[in-house]
Amino acid sequence: MDLYEAIYNRRVVRDFKDKVVPDEVLKRIIDAGMQAPTHDHLRNWEFVILKDKEDKERALQFVRQGVEPTLEILKKTLTDGTLQQKCMQLQCQDSIQC
Repeated sequence: MDLYEAIYNRRVVRDFKDKVVPDEVLKRIIDAGMQAPTHDHLRNWEFVILKDKEDKERALQFVRQGVEPTLEILKKTLTDGTLQQKCMQLQCQDSIQC
């Protein structure tokens, strides 16, 4: 399959089979994903593969606990500006070069 064929034949999947994915397939998927470019080629990724339904539910609860505080920080930053932006405003008000 060439690049254009892959682009034109891509699709979105929203329904998944309740079927175990073999370890060999997971390894190929991760290996392919690691070929993507990263900042400074650091590739400091961590992968967590959850196969058990209970583990997936616990992970989802963990993520939900962290999302709300993160969203609040993001909202505050968007409305109030970042610390760097505030420092720049203070410097400009004090006639220090901006």
